[in-house]
Amino acid sequence: MLKQTTTAKRVRFRSNPRKDEFMKVLRQRVMGYFKDNNITQYANGEMIRKTIFAAVMWIGTFALIMSDVLSSSPLLLILAFTFLGFVNVFIAFNIMHDACHDAYSSNRKVNKMLGYSMNFIGGNQYLFRKMHGAHHGFVNIYGIDVTLESHGMFRFTPEEPWQPKHRFQHIYTYVIYALAMLHWVLVKDFKWFFGESHIGNQKNIKHPRKEVLIMLAWKLVYYSYALFLPLIFLSAPLWAILVGFVMIHLLPGLYFALIFQCTHVYDGTTYPLPDENGNIENNYAIHVLETTADFSRKSKIGSWIMGGINIHVIHHIFPNICHVHYPAITQILKDTAEEYGLEYQENETFAQAMIKHHRMLKHLSKPDATVPRIGKSAMYA
Repeated sequence: MLKQTTTAKRVRFRSNPRKDEFMKVLRQRVMGYFKDNNITQYANGEMIRKTIFAAVMWIGTFALIMSDVLSSSPLLLILAFTFLGFVNVFIAFNIMHDACHDAYSSNRKVNKMLGYSMNFIGGNQYLFRKMHGAHHGFVNIYGIDVTLESHGMFRFTPEEPWQPKHRFQHIYTYVIYALAMLHWVLVKDFKWFFGESHIGNQKNIKHPRKEVLIMLAWKLVYYSYALFLPLIFLSAPLWAILVGFVMIHLLPGLYFALIFQCTHVYDGTTYPLPDENGNIENNYAIHVLETTADFSRKSKIGSWIMGGINIHVIHHIFPNICHVHYPAITQILKDTAEEYGLEYQENETFAQAMIKHHRMLKHLSKPDATVPRIGKSAMYA
């Protein structure tokens, strides 16, 4: 019944002057940071170097695979395929993600062009923009946040109907995470193009025929370079190439899923629900503070590799700012939240974030599990 309620009405955030003041001051300070330092909120030299680095790493790795020098050693070939998968994730985190948020450049054409890197690594830019946008707009709201949807496979929220298999989800979840990227490139995009008519708060969606054709064409490109070309030109055993194709997605997929999931599904988050009129009694920025946590914020290497996905709170509040600026403006967020008596959530390490994620999975494995719908910040007035 809850899911029908949340999907039947358009959900919106309602606030009050005091909560809105926090966001107004935060925005002024963040925008002031860029103005005072005479820098752009979009890509800078560091970001351009990362983009070049990603391209060189991908070309170099794929060239090594296709050179056939590793075919005599199936294990090394499989490791090379696996590394290619991690390079794909690096591209997703560091280039595609910013481009699809129009945060890479002030020029939308540049963002769209770079956004096709999502298609190149097996996904679909058009669908990602829609689905990820639905997640951004309604973080941790059952029935609307698409990242909570698993068709009963997991129980990421206490509103998800409990099933007996969920008692083991803190064990099997990681295996399914490892299969997430493989499912994405083989099934997910087709399912959401042809099998679903809603995405988050958007109902009765009809995808343009052009986007369907683009998706099919790019899938062919991906399958060609990731599987068909190696099968045709490599002298390696068939089984090694097939295992290699799977390994492009397996460990990188686990890494990809964990980085994202630890920021929203963790011990300490909340799961707000709209009232009967579809209203969330909170300011969106404070809603993000209630439902999102950072980790490893002070790790320059970690943040560089993960494309700032670990510095997630500020990303949700200002998604159109390039991730290379997150460390600096997150300090502004932290100081402003403290000034207003609001809680900013973070974990010093990825290990701590993982422990809290596992703890929530185990907690939600119980049929009577409850999680607060509002926290201290939501009650702020």
